[in-house]
Amino acid sequence: MASHFTLVRFRNYKAFKHYSVVLTQFNILVGANNCGKSTVIGAFRILAEGIRRAHTRAPEYNNSSTIRGYAYPVNLRDLPVSTENVFSNYDDSQPATIEFTLSNKNKLKLIFPEQDSCFLLCETVGKAVRTPTEFKKAFDAAIAFVPVLGPVEHDEELNQQETARRALLTHRASRNFRNIWYHLPDGFDDFRAMIQRSWPGMDIQRPEVVRSGDAVRLYMFCPEERMPRELYWAGFGFQVWCQMLTFISKAQKDSLLIIDEPDIYLHSDLQRQLVHLLRDRDGDVMIATHSTEILSEAEAGEIVVLNKKRQSATRLINAEQIHSVFGVLGSSLNPTITQLAKTRKVLFVEGDDFNLLAAFARKLGHTGVANRAKFAVVAAHGFNPARVKDFIEGMKKTLGLSIKHAVVFDRDYRLDVEVESVKAAFAETCDLFSIHDRKELENFLLVPSAIQRALAARMRDRVSRGGAVKDLRVDAEELLQSLAADMKSDLFGQYLARGMKVVGEKRRGIDDSTLSTEIYRWFEELWRDPATRLKMVSGKQLLARFNEFVQREVGVALTTNAIVSAMRPNEIPTSMSNLISEIAEFSDSPI
Repeated sequence: MASHFTLVRFRNYKAFKHYSVVLTQFNILVGANNCGKSTVIGAFRILAEGIRRAHTRAPEYNNSSTIRGYAYPVNLRDLPVSTENVFSNYDDSQPATIEFTLSNKNKLKLIFPEQDSCFLLCETVGKAVRTPTEFKKAFDAAIAFVPVLGPVEHDEELNQQETARRALLTHRASRNFRNIWYHLPDGFDDFRAMIQRSWPGMDIQRPEVVRSGDAVRLYMFCPEERMPRELYWAGFGFQVWCQMLTFISKAQKDSLLIIDEPDIYLHSDLQRQLVHLLRDRDGDVMIATHSTEILSEAEAGEIVVLNKKRQSATRLINAEQIHSVFGVLGSSLNPTITQLAKTRKVLFVEGDDFNLLAAFARKLGHTGVANRAKFAVVAAHGFNPARVKDFIEGMKKTLGLSIKHAVVFDRDYRLDVEVESVKAAFAETCDLFSIHDRKELENFLLVPSAIQRALAARMRDRVSRGGAVKDLRVDAEELLQSLAADMKSDLFGQYLARGMKVVGEKRRGIDDSTLSTEIYRWFEELWRDPATRLKMVSGKQLLARFNEFVQREVGVALTTNAIVSAMRPNEIPTSMSNLISEIAEFSDSPI
């Protein structure tokens, strides 16, 4: 099992006098301009060069005033990293250092004793490293980068295999894109499948050799709706996406894949897709970005806020904190308005519900819905029909356009008669109106078999990072039902209050005790079915209590994306599958 990077510490290095960044599986680095994102990524670039040298040569003994022992000199000349003024506040009285801790507790340390001078030192828990083989065993962590992307060559000549291999590591990748797949074809079928899933209607074929006189060139054809055309003519956006997926597929075995500001190259739809593609890879990911699109797809625990005025990076722990980051990045409603003006369709959901709807859509193969390419998404802030009507009227006046709109609301504790009444009120004015057949959106996650698999995967991942988990067997279904039972009395109170109000208004004069008895019998009849219980309780609260238990007893917790990822398509509740299909029809419907 390959090791993972778990911690980076900076001392007297550039803007970081004393600074640390804790790393997990998914790390999205954000912050204001000049906050240190490039410094963190540059550190890994230098480390990668040191690792490359250690894989081929033995360390050299050094007995200088700052370095005593075996070390690897690191060549900084050809790296795309600024190494001028590496010392904080120009204080070169102490060397600058960057320390990387791995999940196996071994450490790699970059030391800069003076300007333009760098050495890599190894600190191992066990045997000291003296040979390339020993280094690879002690530090079995590889780093991959997505280089600067650009348009592919119009006429790409056939080059040597070594040229293609080197191109994967440099900005020359776009100029040798066809050569890369010609000489290094492993994984092409998976790459092609990613293209087909992520860019509907597009395909890509293996490179072909074409000889004309003395010239030997490579071409790659990309059938679009069965009409083949060469990659060069497929457009810059598609060329960049092909390159991005190439680096992702080629880096599947690397411990850490680093991407610096992918939003520079990718359309907003592709930025959203990128997050989910990267989540599916086995290794860790680090993204530096200003993109609110990427942040919108992220979970709180994945976002790392850098601020060089502090001594450590801050990892967000809840969804509310994400919105504060949007303010730092200068986000506003403008992207939503732009999307609405372009598509003239809007989907209203409660709060951040669309992120979970998108996860279900991807699992069911509806990438168009997941990427919201043909409609805008607006948060209705709860079950708020009035806000929907006001927003639509306001947009019609502002944009001067007719707008199609769809609405998806939670059921909460509403009775059937209430749900039907609200649906009837929206039937004539709304293109799609849906109220869940269970308390709220999170109830669709309460699939015990999927939660069981997600929990097992989370425990394996924690162990792989050097963490400890308690040896406790958790039966997801049994635990969910036990926790739901603890919520029964509060739940009945909600339904009793709702029923007394709604039914009481319709059946005036009925005795309160008679009505409460009817509601009790109705509730108990539903509660007898274990599956129905998981529809009635608050899915959000039940998952929170589940996580509290497993965090305390086992040492791990589950995210909503982890549960959806563990789900099989046939485990997704039918009503959710139907809803995603209806949203897809709404998305594809003519204006």
